[in-house]
Amino acid sequence: MDSSQKSLKTIISNSKLTKKEEEIAEYILSNLTDACLVTSIELANRLNVSNATIIRFPKKLGFSGYSDFQKYLREQCYEGSLAISDDVTIPSERLKLSYDKVKQSDLLNDNLKILENNIFSISEKNSSAEFNKAINHIIDARRVYILGSRARTGLTEIMGVFLNQIIDNIVINSTNSFTPFDTLASCSKDDCVIIFSFPRYSEVDIAAAKMANEANAKVVIITDKATAPIAHFADVLLLVSVDSNAFFNSYTPVLFLAELICTHVSRATVIQSEEKLERINKHISQFGMY
Repeated sequence: MDSSQKSLKTIISNSKLTKKEEEIAEYILSNLTDACLVTSIELANRLNVSNATIIRFPKKLGFSGYSDFQKYLREQCYEGSLAISDDVTIPSERLKLSYDKVKQSDLLNDNLKILENNIFSISEKNSSAEFNKAINHIIDARRVYILGSRARTGLTEIMGVFLNQIIDNIVINSTNSFTPFDTLASCSKDDCVIIFSFPRYSEVDIAAAKMANEANAKVVIITDKATAPIAHFADVLLLVSVDSNAFFNSYTPVLFLAELICTHVSRATVIQSEEKLERINKHISQFGMY
């Protein structure tokens, strides 16, 4: 398999895996340095599966065999490839499991450490090439759609406000009057669709990604892992950990990633951005709308 231009998370997200194979994938993504060195038998023992299961796994991803897969992993490891977050359970389970730990811990320092790790995951999980590809899709698009449900609507609105101040034709789906399907009805190959999707992965977000993909739009998915059910619809997959010791996902690192994207877009379109910001500022200054 010629995988030199594909990241491991892209290969995994585009593969149909069983539950057990997803567990193998998550382990490898989280332990890349280790996985590129151990034998198939050692890996099988660590994951409590048969050696045959490990041998079959690389072929499921399109590699000729385990040796070919390990060679690829070593290349990925050398290039400073990715890690991935742990599975996130439903809110009531997370609250129950974390209660005693939270009681006994230094809440402020613990949360700061988790936040630091989550933000650092952005550089661990995403290459510069993937990031730049997402930026180019946004800049080159006729229209940019930004979608996200429930807690993610705040992210879509903030990113939408920032992008709208520097480039034109930003469409945000953040109203109860329109479904994502209404919003994407005019979506085409000339457009870019950005979708935020995190556990427990809304079926509506997944359906919207499918709709955008079928319209041949450039789809940028921002989620937490390559095995997320929405991931295989992505033209560009950007990963960020949302781990927390509470019952909810931590979206601060996602906002950091969104701001990072907006910063790069503004720098790449500096003349257009400056002119538009000046026009906006002229009017909002009259009313103190800062």
